[in-house]
Amino acid sequence: MAFVRKFGKLDLFITVMCNVNWPEILHELRRGEETNDRPDLTSRVFNMKLNALLKDLLQNGVLGNAVADIHVEEWQKRGLPHGHILIILRSQDQPRDNSEYDRIVCAELPDKSTHPELYNIVTSCMLHGPCGALHPSCACMVNGACSKGYPKTFQPQTEDSTGSYPTYRRRDDGRTFTHPM
Repeated sequence: MAFVRKFGKLDLFITVMCNVNWPEILHELRRGEETNDRPDLTSRVFNMKLNALLKDLLQNGVLGNAVADIHVEEWQKRGLPHGHILIILRSQDQPRDNSEYDRIVCAELPDKSTHPELYNIVTSCMLHGPCGALHPSCACMVNGACSKGYPKTFQPQTEDSTGSYPTYRRRDDGRTFTHPM
């Protein structure tokens, strides 16, 4: 509250999660070890990646120049670290309309042929599901529908929604992905 009172409303709220399949973690495991056996390793690797991201955001200004920032690291119940980063950008870098948000946020699948690594990361780590009629016992299902509102409809441009979350641009570009069963 004091942060916002002094510097103004937030422009960016970024959450970063540890991925147990990062090569830097897997490469250092001994035979028979799993990532949850090595909290020291996962914590160190996560911290290095978080610091690299913070450098890109705060020193290199990849999303604009920050006038104020704060971040915290937390641990999930299963022992993996994650971080929350709050950033207030200088006035001229603040996104002011939906097209400027589209410059920062993307809710579309990357092109598999031109960006195969990014496509694999997004489809393996960042998609909700599978849920719905084929998986009625999924944890997100309430009264026969996904409580998170998936699948989302296509959206030609980002729009403000009635709640606190915008509806991000997700154009119908023919790119699809089906979760393996």
